[in-house]
Amino acid sequence: MLTLLKRHWMLAALILAAVLMVLFAAAIPRKQAASIDHARYPAIEKFGGIAERHDTVDVPDPDKHYRVIFDVVSGSDDPRTINPGLMRVARAVNVFADAGVPLENLDFVAIIHGNATRSVVTSSLYDEWYGVDNPNAPLVHALKEAGVRVEVCGQVLSHWKIADADVNKDIAITPSALTTLAIYGNEGYAYERL
Repeated sequence: MLTLLKRHWMLAALILAAVLMVLFAAAIPRKQAASIDHARYPAIEKFGGIAERHDTVDVPDPDKHYRVIFDVVSGSDDPRTINPGLMRVARAVNVFADAGVPLENLDFVAIIHGNATRSVVTSSLYDEWYGVDNPNAPLVHALKEAGVRVEVCGQVLSHWKIADADVNKDIAITPSALTTLAIYGNEGYAYERL
């Protein structure tokens, strides 16, 4: 009987400790990842801000060429906010530029599909859907200006019944994300899923 009572007390103590840990974690103030105090924008203004860091390893070599395919599949829950995957592509450009890598040494491609697809439509169609201009349009333009190729899966456009004319002019249409990923993978591009 004493052993059973002891087990119950131990279980109750563990549950109480777990509840206190959850409450403590919930009470810790957090900043959103997109808001960095004193963010820097060495290559893409206003998007993908980075923090100044000098205590890091694996710093990009300015004399090397980098090839990355970004698989952008996640969308924002709020249609008024920028797609977080596209923002991370901008952050990648800024991190490499901050390390001194010239933009011409960055061969970056962002292929958009899945839940990220609404990011690619024109502001007029986006306004019909959500009552606001597409917040991703300025970022897509800035990525293109920085040399990033932004593409969208043609299969998902057909599935969502989005006409080619309703796709942002800064975005190229590919036959499918599957073929795009295979093509760039075969050319030795590093793969990043966002």
